[in-house]
Amino acid sequence: MTQTTENVTVRMSSENQKKLEHIATTLERSRNWLINEAIENYLDIYTWQENKIRERLQTAQKKGQFHTAQEVADTIESFKA
Repeated sequence: MTQTTENVTVRMSSENQKKLEHIATTLERSRNWLINEAIENYLDIYTWQENKIRERLQTAQKKGQFHTAQEVADTIESFKA
């Protein structure tokens, strides 16, 4: 099945353009391919994170056990020692 595509224009710094070109050349792929891969990976990760956050919020709401801000701060400080 053929996927329809649309054009999107993106502005980026010259430095990022150079990095993008370097990676595309190294991989022997087009910049377009590389940008699409990066966006697809980002969207996959974002979706995964969003789902995990929703799952954990549901679990927290069911169990009703929350820590105070001070308890969280104390726990974080305990790792710094």
